[in-house]
Amino acid sequence: MPERRCRFDRGSGTPRRNTGSTSGGDDPSHSLESPRGPEGHPGSRANRPGERANDRRTRSLVSASPHLEQNGNAPDPGSVLGIRRLALGFLGLAGVTYALIVLGALVRAHGAGLSCPDWPLCFGKVIPAFDARIAFEWSHRVLAGSVGLGFLTLSALTLRKAGLRPQMGKGLLAAGLLLALQIVLGGLTVLRLLASWTVTTHLLTGNAFALALVLLGRKLWALADASGPDPSPRPEPATTSQKFAVVLAGALLFCQILLGGLVSSNYAGLACPDWPTCMNGEFFPSWRGAQGLHVLHRSFGYACFLAIFFAAWSGRNHRVVRRWLAIAALLVSAQIVVGITNVLLRLPVEITGLHSALAAGLVCCLGVAVREIARSPTPG
Repeated sequence: MPERRCRFDRGSGTPRRNTGSTSGGDDPSHSLESPRGPEGHPGSRANRPGERANDRRTRSLVSASPHLEQNGNAPDPGSVLGIRRLALGFLGLAGVTYALIVLGALVRAHGAGLSCPDWPLCFGKVIPAFDARIAFEWSHRVLAGSVGLGFLTLSALTLRKAGLRPQMGKGLLAAGLLLALQIVLGGLTVLRLLASWTVTTHLLTGNAFALALVLLGRKLWALADASGPDPSPRPEPATTSQKFAVVLAGALLFCQILLGGLVSSNYAGLACPDWPTCMNGEFFPSWRGAQGLHVLHRSFGYACFLAIFFAAWSGRNHRVVRRWLAIAALLVSAQIVVGITNVLLRLPVEITGLHSALAAGLVCCLGVAVREIARSPTPG
């Protein structure tokens, strides 16, 4: 007759009789440290230090994913698909906002900013009598209104999902504040007769809102990926030098967009009519007035070019950021060529619009790169 032996359960201190079962951790031939031990057993994987950390991350991910089933980790395909559609909605709205920024540049280039002299109506009417300039300004306003309605709709659909509110609430609030500010600035730009500060701030806020929509769309897509069968990887580490290079490029680009708005709103586009010099063979004839603004804009343009290429080189081994920085490097190269052409051809409308389009593209690409590098952990 086989000998019966008792083992003590380490968790409770009470004897546990071996029944001769050959399954799991009760097999006498198995060590108490068997990885197949039940959860909570001293030898189970869940109680190993490294495994416990991974398990905590998994539980955190599950709790942060609003569309997981309550009884397990399996995602609800319908909810995942719904969140992906919301993500695509925000990204699509970012594309429409991008078109709105370009249309705004064309309105300025055509001198149509005051073709509707009142606001929010146009000559006291919802639909005025049209000529070419009024059509530009009126279309700009209608498209802006559509963007606002689209954002409110997408925000409401997002906030209807209770599980998304903690992850998306702050981002939606920030984007909503940018939209509200942009609406106010749009009205003030007309009522203040295209004052330089309103035009410039309007440009900055519009670009910031477009970037916010891109970030919201990417965040929703990441939330859907995180709860799918193949969760997204953790953020890739980035060195301090990589972070510095990307953030520096982003800061210089912000200053350059600000200067571009000031050059446009102060009609300083031809204050330096030559290239590579400014005027009369001089590179820096003056740092004052319209000419000073133009010289400063050129100088920051060259600085942005160097900073973005340095950031692209620095981040070449970062799996996520390198793609965005490579696109930014291509865009800034094209932007330099377009800026030079704009001066030499004396500010044609089409080139001016392209100049603004490339700038808005740079804001989105570099903005995403800054966001990704900021959330990357620093090794060590």
